[in-house]
Formats: sequence, structure tokens, C-alpha cells
Amino acid sequence: MTLRWWNRRAPPHWDDGVIVRGRPESRIPLPGGWLLSEISTESRRYRSAMLRPMTGHEEEWLLQNHQESSATRTSRLINACVVRLDDEDAPSDMASRMLIGDRDYLILQLRRLTLGDRVQAIVNCPSCQAKMDVDFDAASIPLESGTPDSATYEITLQDAAQKTSRTVHFRLPCGADQEAVLSMDVSEAAETLLRRCLLNDDAVRLTADEKSRVIAEMQNRAPRIDLELDMSCPECGSGFVMPFDTTAFFLDELRITASQLLREVHCLALYYHWSEGEILRLNRDRRRVYLAMLSDQMRQE
Repeated sequence: MTLRWWNRRAPPHWDDGVIVRGRPESRIPLPGGWLLSEISTESRRYRSAMLRPMTGHEEEWLLQNHQESSATRTSRLINACVVRLDDEDAPSDMASRMLIGDRDYLILQLRRLTLGDRVQAIVNCPSCQAKMDVDFDAASIPLESGTPDSATYEITLQDAAQKTSRTVHFRLPCGADQEAVLSMDVSEAAETLLRRCLLNDDAVRLTADEKSRVIAEMQNRAPRIDLELDMSCPECGSGFVMPFDTTAFFLDELRITASQLLREVHCLALYYHWSEGEILRLNRDRRRVYLAMLSDQMRQE
């Protein structure tokens, strides 16, 4: 297996040396950094986020709300775990106003803080359905940084046949756009998301070709993680490329491992006599340290 991505060399300032498990907080550079207001022509650019590890409170919420959409759970984790933007307190609704690429990048870094850099997954061969192991380093996943140098953009569309042109103004999709299209099918969601990002009224009359050109320009501007796994099936020998959604995978990991949380709370409460709230304020690594020390002591006795 090899990893494939559109931008094989990450820009220098995406060096991930800031991520260290066990550190209370880590400063993460934001690839887009535009925190959009509800009035889409206004913005404030933040260049970094101070990210703390998840605590038992976030794990408990995910356990109880696993049926929520990926976008909703992403917003919940970002709002809870990003404590500052640059050197300012983070707004309470920042996750819905962040660019999608920033959201995915923060969740990737949160995964590294919570579970470490090693990613292990199982995928099915599309030809024979055989199960295949996937194992790679999350720190090696680079980011397609795009060119988000403004809050709003414009593109001039030429119509050679009519010898006319018009300018379309747009912004990049954010978390609120993801959440707004949750219940729609793929085609309706794509159309609605595009319409939400167009800023001039006559843009809704775009032709299919013009829409494609606007979408391509949006993709060129937006930061994103485009990870693909280049696989070869050991059973049938077929090769295939599989997109890997790092955000969805991490949320599924947490849904599986969060089932251990109640057992950990029970054990720590039983022996240390801490309240549930005190235990849930601990992050996963700290809980596991106490559990390991308790296990060692019980073996000695």
C-alpha cells in the first residue's frame, strides 16, 4: 500500500512538530484561517488555533450522540477543544464559521493528540470484497493548502458565443454549509452548497458549465486534505485507489473506543473515590496512566 495525495510535499509551515501527546495544549497553524461572519462579506483571519486534547466529557457526548452526522460531531469537538484562536478566546460558534479544510485539519490534529500518529484500518477490496489491513502514519498526511488569501473571491466567466462576460462573486464553504445540506441527496446538496456560497443575485442563473468553472475555482482556493490509498489486493491481485476520509474515520474510532469509558470511570471511582465529573475532566492519556498505576499496585498486592 502507498499513500497518494494531490500535494506530495507539504508547505514548510505545515510541519507537525507542534503535536505531542500528553501536552495540555498544542498550537496548530490554520491553513485557511478565515473565520466567516454570518454576513459573508465580512471576516477576520485567525492564523492559528490552540487545541487541547479531548476529555471524557467529549467522549461521553460522542458515545451518546453517535447517530449525529459527521459535520455535527465535528462542530461539537472543535467548539469544545479549540480554546483560543491566535491569542484571543475562541468564539462559541467558531466551528460553523470555519472553512471546511480548517475543520478537517483540526480534527486530524485532534486525532493525533488523542490516539497518536499510527492509523490502522480495514478496507474491503471492491473486486472480491476481501478484507485488507491499512497502516500508515497520520503525521505524514500533508495538506493541499490552496490559496485562501481573502474572505470573498470573484471569477470572470466569458461567453464566446454571445461575446459577453460576467463576474461571479463567491466565498469558500464553511461548517454551516456542511450542516445545512445534511438531509439532502448528493446532487441536491452540491447545488445547495454552491448556491449558499454565491454572493451576487444573478449567479443562480449559471449554466452547468459555468457552475463547474466556479466549483473548480473554489476547489483551487480552498485548503483540503485529499488522501488516497493506492492498494493492491493480496487475494485477487486487483489494484485500486480508495479515498480515505480522515475525519469520518476518527469519529468512527471514537464511537468504538468510547464504549470503554464507563468501565474506566467505574474503576477509577471505585478505587480513588473520585466523582464522575472529576474523572470525565481527565483526558484519555491521563486516565490510562492512573489505570496503569492502579493495575501495577494491585499486581504487587
